[in-house]
Amino acid sequence: MIRTLIFGAIAGYVGKKLYDEGKLTEFKDDIVARYGEAKAKLDEQRVETATTPAAPLVTPSVTGNRPLPN
Repeated sequence: MIRTLIFGAIAGYVGKKLYDEGKLTEFKDDIVARYGEAKAKLDEQRVETATTPAAPLVTPSVTGNRPLPN
């Protein structure tokens, strides 16, 4: 239990220091920018997939006159 308290105190101290220096804001801005890029890339892929015509389905020709193999 004492380890948890010590770890929490250290994490709180480091977190406050990062927050005061503005590092967390930079991190958040970086994450938001990467998310926007990934979303735009996904949208482009969806548009490309939607505009690409699908290959026509080929149905095999079936003749009813052939006997079934034994």
